[in-house]
Amino acid sequence: MTHRNMISTFLASALTGALAFAPVAIGALTLVAPAIAEAADATCRIHVVEAKEEGDGKIPPELDFMAEELKAPAFRAYKGFAVLDVQDFKLELGKVAEKKFKSGHTLHLSLLGKQEGKLELQTKILRGSNVLVDMDFGVKSNQIVLMPVWRKDSAVIYAYQCKH
Repeated sequence: MTHRNMISTFLASALTGALAFAPVAIGALTLVAPAIAEAADATCRIHVVEAKEEGDGKIPPELDFMAEELKAPAFRAYKGFAVLDVQDFKLELGKVAEKKFKSGHTLHLSLLGKQEGKLELQTKILRGSNVLVDMDFGVKSNQIVLMPVWRKDSAVIYAYQCKH
């Protein structure tokens, strides 16, 4: 066999192998596409709660849905809770939604996708031009995720609850 024939034979077998996997690759793209389309939008409600060290320790009725989270060790020092603001976000895949809250913070929220039944989100909480929180996280539908912004004697807690 000549050198040229060996190269031709090698290229032909490589091409045949690649074509054999083409239906698998096309099938994989078909399987991936619905998952991406499924995560094309989501809604999130963000409650902004002020937590103070003074108070009677009772959680107001409007915060019953997150009472267990507010009783967690991270918030044990706080005895007074009040809702400062509630805003809804309609998210589209890859687009940043931005809202200003009564707490003085601006929140950026974007949908990165969906993986294993969880929404993959990216959030930033800013005070003026200072970025206080900048993180990616996953959340199941209706799960509550708390992100506090600490102050001297209080905290402003951002409670994320999303649906897909």
